[in-house]
Amino acid sequence: MPIARNQILITIDGVKDLSEKGIAFRCRYELVGFTDDGKPRYQCIYLREGEPDAILVSTRITPHGPEPRYFNIWPGLFKHHLEFGDGRDLRFGPDYELTLEERG
Repeated sequence: MPIARNQILITIDGVKDLSEKGIAFRCRYELVGFTDDGKPRYQCIYLREGEPDAILVSTRITPHGPEPRYFNIWPGLFKHHLEFGDGRDLRFGPDYELTLEERG
């Protein structure tokens, strides 16, 4: 899936940098399709106040440029969200759409 022009790119190192500097961010996960065996795949978008959406990309650059990182629900998306998410709980709808809710 091509990266939209109104998005910027961020790597895991960039997310770590935001956390280390205490910069507030939110994240969301967009359903981008399904694997050959029917499992949903998501991409992660990071949001900061006053900044364009930042799509999470792989640290390695391919000959075609940066590639978005995609996650299957288990263990990829859960593991990523626990380590690099914004602290909200993941909620899945019946159509695999994902929302995030405040804890508590």
